[in-house]
Amino acid sequence: MPDADGEVEDRARAFDGTDFIIARRRWTHVLDRHPELAAMKGLILDAASHPDEAFQDPRGSIHLVRSLEAGASDYLVLILRRVGVKDYLVTAYLMGVKRKKRRYRKFKKLPLS
Repeated sequence: MPDADGEVEDRARAFDGTDFIIARRRWTHVLDRHPELAAMKGLILDAASHPDEAFQDPRGSIHLVRSLEAGASDYLVLILRRVGVKDYLVTAYLMGVKRKKRRYRKFKKLPLS
């Protein structure tokens, strides 16, 4: 995944101390599907480092959830794929509280520290 995604768009430290990388190709994917996130890159990087909750789905992907202060959506969600000691952004989107409750009730909750 890392080499296939091409150049690095941005990077930060993930919540568990691993490197968090946004590849340029994945960032383009996020903006194509969720253009409202264009102005939120700083928040996305911060959410990777300091999420409110973290979950692991049945396929092993990590979902980081960050509560938003105000707006039509209640949460920012980042989905990461771990490759070795690095986490790569798969996608990011906004989600409401009802959908969050339904989606994450069966996922494994991960410790944040």
